[in-house]
Amino acid sequence: MLVIDRTAELAEYEAVISSAHFAGTTNSSRLLRYVCDRFFLGATHITEAEVAVGALGRRTDFDSQQDSIVRVEAHRVRKRLHDFYESEGAGHAIRLVLPLGSYLPHFVPADEVAGAARNGEVAEIPQLAGPLSSKPRGPIRKRAIQISALLFAAFLVVAGYLYFHNRVKTPAPALPASAAPTSAAAPGPPEVLVMAGSSARSYTDQLGHVWSADRYFSGGEEWQVSYRRILRTSDPQLFLSARQGQDFSYDIPLKPGYYELRLYFAETFYGEDNTEGGGESSRMFDVTANGAPILTNFDPLSDAGGSNTADVRVFAGISPGADGKLHLRFRNHFALKAVAFVNAIELTRTEGKAMLPVRWVASDSAVEDKAGRLWVPDQFVEGGRRRAHRNQVQGTEEPELYQSERYGNFTYAIPVSSDATYTLTLYFAEEWFGTSDTGTSNTGWVGSRVFDVYCNGIFLLHDFDIYKESGGALRAITRTFHGLKPNHQGKLYLSFVPNQDYPNITALEVVPERK
Repeated sequence: MLVIDRTAELAEYEAVISSAHFAGTTNSSRLLRYVCDRFFLGATHITEAEVAVGALGRRTDFDSQQDSIVRVEAHRVRKRLHDFYESEGAGHAIRLVLPLGSYLPHFVPADEVAGAARNGEVAEIPQLAGPLSSKPRGPIRKRAIQISALLFAAFLVVAGYLYFHNRVKTPAPALPASAAPTSAAAPGPPEVLVMAGSSARSYTDQLGHVWSADRYFSGGEEWQVSYRRILRTSDPQLFLSARQGQDFSYDIPLKPGYYELRLYFAETFYGEDNTEGGGESSRMFDVTANGAPILTNFDPLSDAGGSNTADVRVFAGISPGADGKLHLRFRNHFALKAVAFVNAIELTRTEGKAMLPVRWVASDSAVEDKAGRLWVPDQFVEGGRRRAHRNQVQGTEEPELYQSERYGNFTYAIPVSSDATYTLTLYFAEEWFGTSDTGTSNTGWVGSRVFDVYCNGIFLLHDFDIYKESGGALRAITRTFHGLKPNHQGKLYLSFVPNQDYPNITALEVVPERK
């Protein structure tokens, strides 16, 4: 635990701002002065818009999506701070740090920063506790008094704005829960669908689910990015807004019972083709549910396998706390890493603690089977393409599952709960070779389509030939695999690799196995 020493922090700030690295009235010095003045006045969060208007002279209608000046100048400030501590500030006991993805400065012990740099890591932000040290003396105290006098009025204005802002965004009442229990085999629609950081009234996704604007939150700030392609999703809109911050939470009212929680992430700030560049380890944070850790040192870019890629983490058996709410906390405890964020939150009622089954069909529309189970269009896929067929597949009681296929060189990243094993069933039919679609007879097509299927790098099928294994064209065939374990990113990662022509699939099912 660290006792706050404002005297030392003010002294360090004076040493930095008066150095040659921040000489003159540059944008870098303006930005650093502004955020440090706000920090010493007790600010716990500073937004990009506040920096743009208060430090860099932008208009009050500043749009961060159209003007990146704050991010550019913050990058320069971090570079100048680095250069300062590599030269004249090398022997200083504490260091002034502007964390990635945040505009609130921190003062970190030099030995922690140096140790983290040696290990390729970053120092954690110390927990601050205890009374403040004695008041600063001499020139330092004079500087503090000047800061307080000049900005007191502005502080009151900001406080009033934040008070009003938070009142306007008071969490809405809970969504009504279904009166009857929901079957895990035929789940009802999700009960909570929140687009984090979004002020849009609603959004209807490709499955027909209606997502609400951001609510139930405390702390953090909204973050939006301009439209871009997000891999592995047909609903990129869910990943173009976020709530972000050093420490923020959601308190979601729920009826008693079990729920499946899905957290949506896509790294749209760091990584290739994004504003800040960088890559793995640019952002790491923790997530807890009712105080219990569910994600630790979570790196969304690494978890998804790249930037601008949809990533969903699934948690089964989630229940509200004693107060009838699910408390989600997102916290970044690393001084030099970017802030925590989440793009969307989904909660679905379940009968038990197991994850809901996954049933996907390689079609543009959903299919209901004879048991009343809904198969939705395949998701979290990269590569390949869908193709519908007019021919009827034989040898199945569910011909609707074979009306279209995905073919090509493709992969699925199926999000599942990490604490279970799964049974996977793959559905196939040869709907091209040996059919009227090719304009030839239904003979002699063994070896025309041969491919491999992997799950998390392990062979499931080797040199698989649908025509040969099923005994001809337009004949249904399935392959089932038991005991599949998710990878460390909570995924069943399926790879369909060509050998001869293209792999294909018509549907797939993932069912959690009983413990």
